[in-house]
Amino acid sequence: MPDQPKMFLRALFPTFLHEAWYPGFAAEKEQLIRRIREIREEDQAGREYSAQHYPYGFTSFRSRDRLYTDPAFRNLVDFMFEVAYDYGHKQYWNLENFELAMTQLWCNINSRYNYHRDHVHPYSQISGVFYLQCESDAAPISLKDPRPARWMVPAPLRENRAENTLITTLPPEEGKLLMFPAWLDHGVAQHHSETDRISMSYNFELRQKNPG
Repeated sequence: MPDQPKMFLRALFPTFLHEAWYPGFAAEKEQLIRRIREIREEDQAGREYSAQHYPYGFTSFRSRDRLYTDPAFRNLVDFMFEVAYDYGHKQYWNLENFELAMTQLWCNINSRYNYHRDHVHPYSQISGVFYLQCESDAAPISLKDPRPARWMVPAPLRENRAENTLITTLPPEEGKLLMFPAWLDHGVAQHHSETDRISMSYNFELRQKNPG
């Protein structure tokens, strides 16, 4: 019988966060940001919604959430699909009988004092964000431990790490794509930078392939 370790720590029920950098970002950054600013000018319904529900910022979530059809974002969307399939394969999803479909893609502009309350994205398997413009002092994204029972009596920690805290915060980075389960509670702290924090958010769902 081979030697076995006397002690072994196994991770159960992990929450997977996928991080990837868009290789075409340097070449496309200016045109992507320009297009998002154009969308804000064109989208009166989005501006009206944002004034009421997203103060000091703009989001096209309620008005134009199918930006995956916009030719300006075609290359970026292709990259998002590539990362999403990698995310699914690494978790042993059944991608032989199911395929990923992007159901929503919208833009966000966080100006100074804007914030985004904690929320989840229902009716999806994958959600995430892509960062186009953010200074070093831009507001971070916060990710909350999805296991409510763990909040009852948390153990005192010798060192705070992403793997053991109840809330993890990550600073945004230009050109970076974050991908996580759609059920993961997340939000954005109040933005204090004078430079707009510009991002795009998205959702994917799994759909059964046509057997024919």
